[in-house]
Amino acid sequence: MSIYFYDLVPVYRRIVLISALLYAGYQDYKTREIDDKTWVYPSIILAPLTFFEVYNRTPTYLQIYLFSLFLGLLIAILTLKLKLTGEADAIAFAFISLFEPPGYHIITLFPLGSVIILSLVPTLLYTCYNLSWNLKHGSFAGYEAGSLVKALAMLTMRYISRREYEERSYMYIPSTQKQGDKLTIELSPMIPEKVENPGLDEFWAVTLAPYVFFLSIGYLIYTILLLAF
Repeated sequence: MSIYFYDLVPVYRRIVLISALLYAGYQDYKTREIDDKTWVYPSIILAPLTFFEVYNRTPTYLQIYLFSLFLGLLIAILTLKLKLTGEADAIAFAFISLFEPPGYHIITLFPLGSVIILSLVPTLLYTCYNLSWNLKHGSFAGYEAGSLVKALAMLTMRYISRREYEERSYMYIPSTQKQGDKLTIELSPMIPEKVENPGLDEFWAVTLAPYVFFLSIGYLIYTILLLAF
């Protein structure tokens, strides 16, 4: 009976984990905000399941788990401090690191790393959507911008109307800078600070990508790959 229960623990854990991540991803996609309860309530269930799973393995495995956890928390803290991710993204990194123990397969040695790599799939699709939007709606008329800036804007930003910005201000940060009669586009690898509408009917804006949503899809792909192997 105990062997049967032990075999099911990873199944229960992954069901709860993937449900929590998908729900958090849904909130992130819809509003770019995630309720703290989305992380807290599943953690109450996941903590004992993860502890049981790790505790019943070898002492060497505990060291592997702690090292994987350390790397995950380090990534979460550094990306947040460097403003490469938002708070919700960093929490998702820590959440996955805590409750997805590593394995001995190359895919599972560092689960968070694998999930981040797999999240590039929805990230790429999102980038392609931005590009298709900008090919249809975008314009650089009146802008002083080099070829590289234009290319990056086409991939990472959207050319939006004042109305679009007012209706979905939670997902855009204007990047058009107006200096007299000149228009420029501000680029930064960090998450930009919230700024006001530049006073134009149409302008370029950074799209705040729903990265927790991308991570949830990445974890879903990760789980499917585990089942396949």
